[in-house]
Amino acid sequence: MDEYDIENHPDLMDPDWRRHAEKEAWVDLRRSRGRVRWRKRLTTAAVAVVVVAGAGVAFYVWGTSTAEHSTDAVVGAPASATVATTEAAPTELPDEGHVDLTRPFVDTPAQNWAEGIAGLTVPAAAKVGTFSAKQVGQAEDQVKQAISVAQFDPDTLVHHNPAKYVGLIAPAERPDVQASPEGHVIYLADGYHLLPVQPRMTGSMTVKPGKAGELLIHTSYVVAYAFDPGDHPVDGPADLEPFVRVDADYAVRSGSHWQASSRGLWVDHFSSYFASVACTDDERLTPAFSSRDYAATSVSPEPGRFDPSKPMPTQDNCHSTPG
Repeated sequence: MDEYDIENHPDLMDPDWRRHAEKEAWVDLRRSRGRVRWRKRLTTAAVAVVVVAGAGVAFYVWGTSTAEHSTDAVVGAPASATVATTEAAPTELPDEGHVDLTRPFVDTPAQNWAEGIAGLTVPAAAKVGTFSAKQVGQAEDQVKQAISVAQFDPDTLVHHNPAKYVGLIAPAERPDVQASPEGHVIYLADGYHLLPVQPRMTGSMTVKPGKAGELLIHTSYVVAYAFDPGDHPVDGPADLEPFVRVDADYAVRSGSHWQASSRGLWVDHFSSYFASVACTDDERLTPAFSSRDYAATSVSPEPGRFDPSKPMPTQDNCHSTPG
């Protein structure tokens, strides 16, 4: 054989070797890839968002789709299941590894998080400024309900109906929220369904006094979702489990200091960061396994992706400039 006739080299002609080489090349590409989209919202301002994608190509195809399971049952059911393990969870989301579709969060940062809104730590109601403990507790419940509807309610996630969320907001701010609901709530991308397991959550809430008749509530949390891959090939948890990091400031306003239409719940600031998602032109939550685009440039993981006690990540490579 001519030493320069590389195309006919016996190794290159071997189908097993070629499959192995192709897999290794694709794995190297996915390891160097990261994608992010980022959004930020201020009171009465238009939404601007951030997402980091980390999923890519896979070489194991799940045989039978579990999409026939109702997503409504997943996000609407009571959080009754127990956490699968108490072992230390990894700090990063694996690109590769076995995924048990009945316990998809095992061996991920969400492994030990609580199910649904139960994962949000809410301080015991106590007097804050001129607000009584009862009033503080009611305000905390308002914020907690808004987060639950925005992140877990099937009418929001699946049916893309923001009515429940909008109804929780002060009348004066409702038109702004109605005009850009995807800056406040999570919509699942059309054609993709969650596995029949509750999303996991970790995070906390803090309360402090604001202006006269105003209570300020800060929340910082991360929610992990698990999509049903169906017949899509997946290589590990990062392919089907988006993580959504949110920092949000709410104001609960009451009393004669405020006009009637301004009394109630306001969203003063909202920013979010999506990890392990596909970059899309809209803001809907889309699993990484839906995309096979390796053109995005690489970004280094930031610690705040899965830890709400750390600063919000800022990198963005889905678009040329964030916002």
